[in-house]
Amino acid sequence: MTGLIAPTHRSIRKYYENVAALRAQGVLNEMSVRSPFESLLQETARLKDWTFIAELSGKSGGAIIRPDGTLRDRNSLPCGYWEAKDTQDDLDTEIKKKVARGYPLSNIIFEDTQTGVLFQSKQKINGPYGLGNPKELAALLSQFFSYTDPDIEGFEEAVAAGHRA
Repeated sequence: MTGLIAPTHRSIRKYYENVAALRAQGVLNEMSVRSPFESLLQETARLKDWTFIAELSGKSGGAIIRPDGTLRDRNSLPCGYWEAKDTQDDLDTEIKKKVARGYPLSNIIFEDTQTGVLFQSKQKINGPYGLGNPKELAALLSQFFSYTDPDIEGFEEAVAAGHRA
């Protein structure tokens, strides 16, 4: 599934237009700068028939967590997560805080509009990605959307086998 999203994809072009408009206004806080990436994930999730859900609360080790975005497949199974940070935050420090709180590292993007960091199966993947570079942004998204959790893959195979029987 690598290459699912091309650097020239209209959603990526629109993302850059939205980021540029916010920067021209001098906007840097997380609640404002996260909207272009949220829109990008909403639009590109449709390529996989995933649904983006903002601020969905869940429990992890007894603690309540609330990723900025949860992406679910058509069976309502979680396939990925997204966490936005301010451009002025130290992204590595913020990632460590979220990991300590129990955020899922199965398939999650942490980003601050400049840098994206992807974890899959609790491992940092090929990063960090420079979000100002369309090729790197496309690679990040393609890698993110190509991931299937082994438990979900087994579930989907069982469902497909049931339909064939």
